[in-house]
Amino acid sequence: MDDRKRQINEAEQRKKEHTALLDALLAHIGEAIFERTGDSCQGNDSAFGELTTYRRLQNDIASSQDSIQAAEEQMRRFKELEEDIDAREREESLCSKELGGVYGRLGKLLLEESARYGDDDKAYDDDFCGPYQAQADELLAKVQSLEERLSGLEHKEKGNVFSWIGKSAQSLVLRSFLGKAQESLEQIRRTVGERFSRRGSEGSFPENGVLDALCNEIDERRLELQDITQSLAGLRDEKRRISDGFSSEGGPVRYIQTLKNQIGQVQNELRVLYRRVGAEAAMVDVGGAETTAERGEIIRSFVRPEDRENLDSATRMSQTIRDCDEVMEKLKASLAIDDEKAKIEKYRRMINEKRDKIARAERNIMEFEGAIRDSEASIEKLRHLL
Repeated sequence: MDDRKRQINEAEQRKKEHTALLDALLAHIGEAIFERTGDSCQGNDSAFGELTTYRRLQNDIASSQDSIQAAEEQMRRFKELEEDIDAREREESLCSKELGGVYGRLGKLLLEESARYGDDDKAYDDDFCGPYQAQADELLAKVQSLEERLSGLEHKEKGNVFSWIGKSAQSLVLRSFLGKAQESLEQIRRTVGERFSRRGSEGSFPENGVLDALCNEIDERRLELQDITQSLAGLRDEKRRISDGFSSEGGPVRYIQTLKNQIGQVQNELRVLYRRVGAEAAMVDVGGAETTAERGEIIRSFVRPEDRENLDSATRMSQTIRDCDEVMEKLKASLAIDDEKAKIEKYRRMINEKRDKIARAERNIMEFEGAIRDSEASIEKLRHLL
């Protein structure tokens, strides 16, 4: 490779590095100047119009950051709501299960009392136990029968493997029937207990401390379940509102990313603004508009002594970039001259080659013309013989 091409590549790399450093330094200078302006230049916006743009861009960033913070807070709240709802649902399920258990104990006591007194005491029978007593007695007898059969199977002497298989299969069937019968009986008891607990002021009933205790426990469980249900409704409604808000914005993650992209674009605009004003403060030409005297005075009024080192560095870097441009321009011109010289030599060789060809062609023509004349002379001599 021609040494000049290597020098051009080195100059281009050096220019690229210094340009990046200079851009960063000018942006730093410009940012410092804008931070010092505050509201002190409100009357000079016509000469230093970037102040309005700077304030608008800063407000855009602050607004987007506030929106991101609010969205992140909503996301955290949404997660908290999911956890709270999950916990409350478990509490609701447990409370409902416990309430059902108390209903079952109350119903069992009522059905047992009704069965014990029969027609002698109708206090529990007519409205609460009567419609279910026969079915409950039938299921209770079925449960007891199945339990006895299962107990008999368990105490049955072991036989061969076929007897053991038959016993196991029969035991599985009996346990299935027993489970269903127990569940049906428990459901009847729960129904009776719940109906009795909701009786209000209807009828008069014999005093029974156990019944009263169970009814009081049911009332407490109902209030607890009501509080949990109301709390759950509020949590779910809040979650729904947050979810609806996110849906209208395309989802929280997408919304936050959109805001971050907007902040990135605004920050790029700010960097361009900082760089331009920093260049004017350092009186470095970066291809911007010409600075007016009033504008330059405003900008330099915010320059501090501590900026001098950065301003000097910017001047040196700018000079280095110009030197690189000058070196590259000279080297490229030198290469271009050599290229043109090479073209000239090439064209001269081509001209000489063409001239040689023309000379050879002219000699050939002369030879051909002499041959023609010889042939014509021979023809004349031969005609005399005719």
